Amino acid sequence: MRMSSLVSGLMSYRRDNFPWVVLGMAGGFWLVGLLIQFWRLESLTATYDQALFLQELWSTARGHFFESSLSSELSAAVANQDALPSIDYLHLGQHANVLTVLAAPLVALFGRWALPLIQVGLLALAGLVLWRMASARLSRPLAIRLTASYYLSGTVIGPLVENFHDLCWLPLLGFLVVDGLLKQGWRQVMACSFLMLLVREDAGLTLFSLGLWASLRRPGARAIGLMVMAMSLVYVAVMTGWIQPQFDSSLSDRFLQEKFGHLLQGRTGGTFTVLWTMVTHPLRLLAALVSPPGTTLAFLLAPALPLAFIPFVSLDVALMVAVPLFIALVSQGMSALSVTLRYVLALVPGLFMGAMLWWQAHSGFWSHLWFRRFWTGCLALGLVLTLASNPHRTFSALVPDSFSPLVHVSPGAMLQRAATARHAVGLVPDNASVAADTPLLPLLAEREVALRFPKHIEYYNRQDQIESVQWVLAFPGYYRSLMPLFRQETSRWRSINKALQELMEEGRYGVVSCADGLVVLRNSVDSSPDARRCLDALLALEPG
Repeated sequence: MRMSSLVSGLMSYRRDNFPWVVLGMAGGFWLVGLLIQFWRLESLTATYDQALFLQELWSTARGHFFESSLSSELSAAVANQDALPSIDYLHLGQHANVLTVLAAPLVALFGRWALPLIQVGLLALAGLVLWRMASARLSRPLAIRLTASYYLSGTVIGPLVENFHDLCWLPLLGFLVVDGLLKQGWRQVMACSFLMLLVREDAGLTLFSLGLWASLRRPGARAIGLMVMAMSLVYVAVMTGWIQPQFDSSLSDRFLQEKFGHLLQGRTGGTFTVLWTMVTHPLRLLAALVSPPGTTLAFLLAPALPLAFIPFVSLDVALMVAVPLFIALVSQGMSALSVTLRYVLALVPGLFMGAMLWWQAHSGFWSHLWFRRFWTGCLALGLVLTLASNPHRTFSALVPDSFSPLVHVSPGAMLQRAATARHAVGLVPDNASVAADTPLLPLLAEREVALRFPKHIEYYNRQDQIESVQWVLAFPGYYRSLMPLFRQETSRWRSINKALQELMEEGRYGVVSCADGLVVLRNSVDSSPDARRCLDALLALEPG
């Protein structure tokens, strides 16, 4: 029933033809998004998360659901307690991304290219659903403008051009949940709500806000809204408080500590501990909500800019984004208030559905020429700021990473670097265990054992015995052009060189290949004389 309700809900959007301008926006968004994602894969711009999800879905397609050695490296035991990663670690302990795992057959068919197809396709489809909902309530030009705001928004473009992530379902399912609530179609609401909870356990926060909005603002859907709220609350509580801890303690021991450690201040515990701390320490909570003030203000302004700041005067928007916005504001860390990271997708359903409802109630405002021009300026400014910020360094081929000092890797140099990587990866058998430098991992993730070098070269096999990987691939040359600007890249370069030096001194690995700053080692073989001389010269280089 749930799946048939979802299918019928989507099929209803085909009854009338889409305007060519809307199809052009959706098609352009889809095509450009795919080209960007393919470029990221080909130019070694894709990084760790891309490899992690690829390995998880690859393992699932072979019957080992949720397994990922790369995910194991992020677990609390490995990251905080220096344990070794495991071949049979289940990513479910960190995130219950059931819906994404169901897409594993696509990885079996298309390999690493499946992930861009999923991510870009879902975000493009969400825009078409937004159009159909808006066109039923607004004038045609206004509905087109709202749809354009979606496709040009930094809160959508940022997550579009980053590594694959499991939150790409949220705009589509969130729009369909609101559509069902507006039509009081309980079957569509229940089906899409159920699927939304399967995206990830924290998707329940967005769903809770949608139910809150319905219970307060839609009298005819109040009962359904309350049911959605209860459904979300129970699911999040059971999943984070009982099911996930059965597999791993990383949620409470690492991820909640990283996000809310400033509130917990040394206390340990799960979701309920965090909530109780918020309730019992209101001053601490208030300080977290407004700190740091400049970044907080920018985070509030950026998502509203493509909508001409209408979200600031819409009660519907405020209710629909209440919980995910609250969580974002009280969280800490580099990702908490980033307006181009995947986490902002939790705000997208509320932002655009709320704006649509505001315009439905204030349609006469669209007749003001000055405001239409202002909105156009907001869209243009938002797009320029998004592209100029070079989110996830996706546009580094066109936009220098820095102008002073000038740091820019040309497209030709990127392709040459990628060709070097493909040659090295071709030396590694498909079923061999491997530890590789981060930019190389998306090329090597379709295997049981893939680890991040230089973090680990040993792991626990399925018999809980320690093994060393058969192959090691390191690319210190990848970082040299970035080292004048990024301290992190300099640190990685140093740690890679140090690890390579130690492996050579131990004699456990031999150098099979060394070219253009990329080194391939193999366990229990003698080094090629030429390759060893190349490696020695590489290790003798000073950071430039």
